[in-house]
Amino acid sequence: MNADSVKIRILIVSNDFAETDTIKSWLEKDMRIPWGMSHCVNIKEARSRINKADLVILKPEMEGALTPKEVFQSIDDMVFEIPILVLKGAEDERALSTYVMEQGAADTVIRGQFARLVDAIEFALIRQKLKTDTRKEAEKNLTYSQVEDAARNEKQKQILRMLGGDYAVDQQDKPNT
Repeated sequence: MNADSVKIRILIVSNDFAETDTIKSWLEKDMRIPWGMSHCVNIKEARSRINKADLVILKPEMEGALTPKEVFQSIDDMVFEIPILVLKGAEDERALSTYVMEQGAADTVIRGQFARLVDAIEFALIRQKLKTDTRKEAEKNLTYSQVEDAARNEKQKQILRMLGGDYAVDQQDKPNT
């Protein structure tokens, strides 16, 4: 992405305001692409705002909330549309990292190691663009293939009608008798 790109919209989902301010400071200092940030403190609000984001930074441990896995599960239906970076503590179980990555998170970042966050954001956006481009190409190829198949089937039906007169290819092609 270049500096002329559209501003990247980052949504931070965390109830830790100090950590959110620290992330914002790191991004202001180190981010190499234009960006804007919004912040929400709970999953309900995140779900209502996630479609306006290009990337989500999620703190899955929230006071009074679900378990970290349940927090991630509550938005994991979005992972194929929007990259989600999961913040975790250095002491967190490896199982949480493995779980969120298996469920489609773009990456995990250890809290406090925010220098790596900028790279994680940029790499996640690059992977998302590649994934989106690949999906669009596959959909285009599938549509083209479906059109080719339909044309080929119609051509075969026409040939069979010319050769066999009463020959029926499928139920709707049977002659009325």
